[in-house]
Amino acid sequence: MKDKPAVLILEDDKDLADEINFAVSNAGFEVAICHSIKSFWQYVSHREVDVMIVDLGLPDGYGLDVIREVRASSEVPIIITSGNSAVEERVAGIELGADDFLGKPYNSREIIAKITRLLSRSRGSQFSGRISRLAGSAEYLFSGFALDTQAMSLTSPTGKDIALTTYEFLVLRSLVERPNIVLSRASLVDFVYAENSYGSERTIDNLISRIRAKLSDYTDTNLVKTVRGVGYVFTGTVKLE
Repeated sequence: MKDKPAVLILEDDKDLADEINFAVSNAGFEVAICHSIKSFWQYVSHREVDVMIVDLGLPDGYGLDVIREVRASSEVPIIITSGNSAVEERVAGIELGADDFLGKPYNSREIIAKITRLLSRSRGSQFSGRISRLAGSAEYLFSGFALDTQAMSLTSPTGKDIALTTYEFLVLRSLVERPNIVLSRASLVDFVYAENSYGSERTIDNLISRIRAKLSDYTDTNLVKTVRGVGYVFTGTVKLE
């Protein structure tokens, strides 16, 4: 059993990677650094990782492609980084399943805070960020599923944990808390992303698609329906525990 959470940094700037390594290691994490996509895949093929920090601009490819491939088989928390301030790039990363964004130059305290928050979320602890905007802690039961707002977890009708990214969870909770009420895409953006500027209506559409895919593994009922030209509505019968 690992004594320390493992953080993998994919960053081609060696000086910058060393700075992050110093800060994160001193905060009590085990750190590994990869300077290329090739070395990244070699590393993750035989090592477990608890959090990934992925730079979008790399010498042998694009970080967004890495995120896409990782998300095809894993829900490991991912923080994307970039020196490009374009909102479109941030949105693309979130749409592909990244959990957070970190702009360059880095602030050591911010890096550590983001890592700690994502680890707390992925290990079932109370999430202390945007979730505080939602009312209270509760468990919502619907169609055999159980959505636990304190653990930020979703359990299937068969009792299996269904991995959700932070934003998938926030969107699903927003809908489940308001069954049979149509929520516009704009309201979901505001509710889920709060002060962050990289949420968009297109991002919401992508998150909804991923949520539907995960629910459809256990039910034939489309619980999240599209209201054309407006947004989405949760149609399941919800019981609050």
